Amino acid sequence: MSITKGPLSGIRVLDLTHAHAGPYGTMLLGYLGAEVIKLEPPTGEMMRMGETEVSLKSSYYIIALNPNKNGLVLDLKGRLGKQAFYDLVKKSDVVYSNTRAEVPKRQGTDYETLSRINRRIIRCNISGYGETGPYISYPSYDIIASGHSGILSICGEEGRNPVIPGGIALADMMGGIFASMSIIAALVKRNRDGMGMKIETNLLDSLLVMQQVKFQNYFLTGKEPGMQGRRHARDAGYGIYETKDGFITLASSTNQEKLMELIGLNELINDPRYKTSEERNKHKKELDNSYEEALRKKTTEEWIKLLRDENDIPCGPVVNYDEIMKDPQVKQNRMFIEMELKGEKYNSMNSIFKLCNKSNQSVIEGNPEPPPDVGEHTGELLKSILGYSDELIKEIKAENEASIPRLKKRLKSVEIDEEVK
Repeated sequence: MSITKGPLSGIRVLDLTHAHAGPYGTMLLGYLGAEVIKLEPPTGEMMRMGETEVSLKSSYYIIALNPNKNGLVLDLKGRLGKQAFYDLVKKSDVVYSNTRAEVPKRQGTDYETLSRINRRIIRCNISGYGETGPYISYPSYDIIASGHSGILSICGEEGRNPVIPGGIALADMMGGIFASMSIIAALVKRNRDGMGMKIETNLLDSLLVMQQVKFQNYFLTGKEPGMQGRRHARDAGYGIYETKDGFITLASSTNQEKLMELIGLNELINDPRYKTSEERNKHKKELDNSYEEALRKKTTEEWIKLLRDENDIPCGPVVNYDEIMKDPQVKQNRMFIEMELKGEKYNSMNSIFKLCNKSNQSVIEGNPEPPPDVGEHTGELLKSILGYSDELIKEIKAENEASIPRLKKRLKSVEIDEEVK
């Protein structure tokens, strides 16, 4: 059963997004109960790689980022497709995209155009760099924003090359999160005054604000933070440390005398270099090295039992995906669920949202469903939402089909970059 009820029940989102940032953001709105209509060109969004049907073998991006959505195909350059889109805008609350800043205007999907059709519409676009300025025409992806935001200058070991933060698309996901937060704020505001609004979010700003603490220190000291490596930039006893059989994470910067005692470094407790937080920070590298040398004497499991389980020192293991799947707390939190696609069962990520009423009952009902094939619900949506006749729907589908050669030709050219945020 799909998510049928939630705080955003009754909100309809026209999802023009592609790739990672936009689909991630619209997925979150769907998890909160919004009706999300994934509106694609007849050739599908870019991450479908030309496939019109979702496949467990090749569609992990689509499966991960597009559950719980309805699939609609319209050619927005076609006469009937554009009119159908505008008719849907009249009956929707949000239009959501992630493209370069100038694309919505060129498409006729910009806020100024859509607000004349529906004054309550909320128009959100995630761009790479922003809506104004010298970079608005540049193409951008997650890794481009990571480099341009400064975050790659702090990700990695000192003296070595930068690394992708966590190996994940941090800019894309934070762009989607901030965009969806802004949409929810706009919906609250619209409840008061009945007016929609334009929302501007971009990948560069999203990663800048994620570095707020680092930048504040830079503003005050003028010092570049440099590569952060495995340890906290300021506090000893906070970071990743090697053990006899792997690694352990420690966050014991406020209880270091107890840590010294438990790991067999009693001689350091009265050492003047480590008596106060200020002195420990001055000699952080030496102290961290002493910690790691001591921690290498036992296994990660032995240390966790002694430090965390028996003495309440904050620490934990560094686990891989296989181990996560067996973790009892992850199982308790139900972060993974089983879904079924075309008769094949598979594991997927569950919704992060756990919202309960005063009786401790979830206000969100149902579970996410698999993503749609390209345009899977086109006829159904045009009929149920707009009341279109079978004949008109047939004409729209014919227009969609006629546009495929043009779209395929465009996909092979550099013009595709015009749509990239």
